[in-house]
Amino acid sequence: MTEINKETKFMPILNPILRMFMVLIVAGSMLLGGCSYIPWTSNDDDDLAFEEDFPFEDDDSQALGEGEDDFFGEGENSSDDDFAFDDDQALGEGNDDFASIDQRSDKNELKMDVGTLQTQQEALISKVSELEEVLRTLEPKIDEAEQKLEGSLSALSGQSEYLEPEVEELKLQVARLSDEINRIRSVKRSNSRARGISGRRSVSTPPQYNKALASYRAGNYDESILQFQSFSLANPPHRLKDNIDYWIGSNYVKLEMYEDAITQFETVINSYPRG
Repeated sequence: MTEINKETKFMPILNPILRMFMVLIVAGSMLLGGCSYIPWTSNDDDDLAFEEDFPFEDDDSQALGEGEDDFFGEGENSSDDDFAFDDDQALGEGNDDFASIDQRSDKNELKMDVGTLQTQQEALISKVSELEEVLRTLEPKIDEAEQKLEGSLSALSGQSEYLEPEVEELKLQVARLSDEINRIRSVKRSNSRARGISGRRSVSTPPQYNKALASYRAGNYDESILQFQSFSLANPPHRLKDNIDYWIGSNYVKLEMYEDAITQFETVINSYPRG
């Protein structure tokens, strides 16, 4: 009984000592291990009193944890985002620089093309103006030439109508002269037969005469005229002179040079009346 009383007597003194000891243990545990909770073997009142002594432990730990999470989380996210943003911004600025260079190059080329087109257009306009001026200058001359041509055609038409009767008259004269020459030749041949000259020796004609006659029969009338005239100047046989003039006149008839033909036929009739 005495021992119990002694223990009861010392209990009020031990309780504060135990509490202080527990506080030291808890404080040491927090400093060394960072633990915020240690299981207790005492009663609930002691636990509540201990928690009241450290009311902000959980809040501080939670705040510290959130702070650390926010720091690392925001730091990582912000650094990554900032890096990506810087790269995108740099890439965008580079693309903008290239785009601006290309745009300036395209604009310069477009300006050069426009300048070339303007120069060509101005040259074309100048050329068209020159051509229009030439046309304005030539237009009166063209009109004058057309009027002269119309006048000439009208004059030729009138002359043709006027000369047509004369041409017909010349044709008649040529026909009469040709008939007269043929009549004279027929008479000559008849007289030759009457005198009995049929047994005389045949005489060949010169090659020049035959060549000129062949040209006439081939339709080369101008060439035939020149050949007969050349043969006439080369002292041909007398018996061929009337034939030379006759064939020259025949060439003129073919060429419708009726006046010259009449002159030749008259020469044949007047110079060689007997053929």
